[in-house]
Amino acid sequence: MKILKENFQKRGIALGLCEEEDCHELFLCERECFPGDYWSENTFLENMKNPACRMVCLCDMQVPKIISYSVFYTVGDEADLANIAVLPERRKEGIGGALLDEILGIAFSDGAFRIFLEVRESNEAAIGLYRSRGFAEIGKRKRYYRNPTEDAVLMMKER
Repeated sequence: MKILKENFQKRGIALGLCEEEDCHELFLCERECFPGDYWSENTFLENMKNPACRMVCLCDMQVPKIISYSVFYTVGDEADLANIAVLPERRKEGIGGALLDEILGIAFSDGAFRIFLEVRESNEAAIGLYRSRGFAEIGKRKRYYRNPTEDAVLMMKER
């Protein structure tokens, strides 16, 4: 991990850009956060090779362990937030919101004017977080998720 900010939110957490050697730990975090529908370690590795892709993570420096991460793509004036995750035992600490704020800043500074994302229709906590950051629902994607099969809510935020 290439550290961008140390002592993030004054909690002994580091914010960093993920590197190839982080792929296994990202996979473990992903599997714990999304046990029925998770990306493979190879998917993380392949995405790192994509120049439009950014992977940002938060690492508890006392353990050290990745506790949260995000994957997003910026192409032209649009960004797509493909994934954001927080380990279950670290939820309700404001970590997801803080990481989302960082992602928005990076995407907008990379030239994005609007950011899109999909979220499970049943994930009320995430939908509430996205709304609190200015995202609006703009549509649905039928049967978008699997394990279990579920519709996605499509959301967008403009700068």
